[in-house]
Amino acid sequence: MNAIIAVAPADLATVWPSIRDELETVEKPDGFISEDVYAMCKTGNAALFILNADEKRVGWMVLRLMQPDLHIWMVRADNGYDVMTTFRPQLMDMARGANAQKLTFGSTRKAWAKVAGEHGFKMRMIVYETNVEPFVPPPPPIPPAANDGGADNDQHVTH
Repeated sequence: MNAIIAVAPADLATVWPSIRDELETVEKPDGFISEDVYAMCKTGNAALFILNADEKRVGWMVLRLMQPDLHIWMVRADNGYDVMTTFRPQLMDMARGANAQKLTFGSTRKAWAKVAGEHGFKMRMIVYETNVEPFVPPPPPIPPAANDGGADNDQHVTH
């Protein structure tokens, strides 16, 4: 039997050491670090779930409720376990229980574009990014040359 088991914030410290080690191998969106993920789970802004297949731990996922979506923020599974297939019924139950309209995930891995549709996902958007360039103030204006009062500087118009 497959199960997705919630880890309560109060119990996070007991499972976190093994999760943290595995988290270092997973793509973390937007430059988050492991400590950010822990803090989000500890404060209830995200939730950690253990993935069990046939009563054996095969991975974990971190979900965020980002209304109207239940967002799969991070996921890690042992080789041979397709989380989207193996745990789809439980994920849909969780999304319905959260009153989410959509179940979402994001990835920079191009391979997902090929298989996401097989799991019922469609592309909603692609996000491109660039660094904001630092502000460089314009150079100060160059003051006009001082008039030294010489005859060469006088402008006379004669008719």
